[in-house]
Amino acid sequence: MARHRVPRYQTTLLPRCCRLLIGLCYLATPLLASADTANTVTTQQETQEQITVLQADIVATQIRLTEQSAARDALQDALRSTEWRISKTDTQLSDLSAERTALSAQITTLQKESTELQSQQTQLEKAMALGVRQLWLMHQGGGLRVWLGDERPDDIARHLAYYQLVLTEQKATVTRYQAGLKTLENNAIALQAAEKEALQQTDAIATLLEQLTSQQAQREQTIARLNDQLKTDQQRLAVLMQNEQNLNTLLAGLSLAAQSTPMNQTPFSEAGGALAMPVNGKPSNRFGAKRNTDIRWRGWLIPAAQGEPVSAIFDGHIIFSDWLRGQGLVIVIDHGEGWLSLYAQNHSLLRGAGDRVRKGEIIAKVGASGGGERTGLYFEIRQQGEPVDPADWIQR
Repeated sequence: MARHRVPRYQTTLLPRCCRLLIGLCYLATPLLASADTANTVTTQQETQEQITVLQADIVATQIRLTEQSAARDALQDALRSTEWRISKTDTQLSDLSAERTALSAQITTLQKESTELQSQQTQLEKAMALGVRQLWLMHQGGGLRVWLGDERPDDIARHLAYYQLVLTEQKATVTRYQAGLKTLENNAIALQAAEKEALQQTDAIATLLEQLTSQQAQREQTIARLNDQLKTDQQRLAVLMQNEQNLNTLLAGLSLAAQSTPMNQTPFSEAGGALAMPVNGKPSNRFGAKRNTDIRWRGWLIPAAQGEPVSAIFDGHIIFSDWLRGQGLVIVIDHGEGWLSLYAQNHSLLRGAGDRVRKGEIIAKVGASGGGERTGLYFEIRQQGEPVDPADWIQR
């Protein structure tokens, strides 16, 4: 930097202190430049350190998100396993309860038969006693001797025939009595076996109920942990969008694979407006209404109590009966010509893939599987993979 020269005539006029100050300024100029350079270096170092810290934060965040995603996947797997166990336990419980009811009816029938058999045996005992008395009177009371001493052969033959008839009837009565005893014995054995089996089934039902209670508690804990990971609306929206994508992918694939022939002579396409509700209840939403900012309802959510029967809306065959993330236990029925119906978040599945079903046949029970907090049925109708409004098909 060129140094500024002060005119000589001016230096004589400036006070000594001013001349000294000007000199200090001349000397400070290179020192300030050096300080600026030092500050710039320090700022760059601080910036680099901040970038390094930021990068570390980003890596840590990515690791945390990956761990959270893995944790969610693990929790979803746990939820799937638990809800499948609940479905199987509930089905076993229903089967045992039905068998227990049938056994109770069998026990009632056997007890009634036993009472009737005992009454018949009492009557036979009376008949045998009467027959024995008649024979005794004929032998000991002289009646037979009188008959045989009769001089007329026709009377003797008649009396002998009557005597033979009494003996034959008595023999038949004894035979029936013996058969009755055997029947009573068999009845008692069957009754004892039925009561023993009923007791075993009662114990088995109690055990299953305990298992079901434990499984339900485990499910609630898993859902609570899943919900804890979804702190913000954005996270919940992302999960909903992923669940919807999973469902669309599944149904698109099923639509392409479905090649069934309708079981009913009337095709599904002609059944519009005449189909019954899949479960008793009123939909809580309208088809196409906003579910949130970016997602719309593609079917109906029908609130209903847990365990309520779910019925097929039309003849067809089941092409999917399994657990799907976000939808829980799902059944999809192919009705032919690209028409599908979907029944989701069930408590238990009563029919499997490949089964043929008829209109109105019970295929599942209402629940809240898949992480739902309220029980009900999620129901859709699709044509060539595209959702259609159930209101155009269901009669309410």
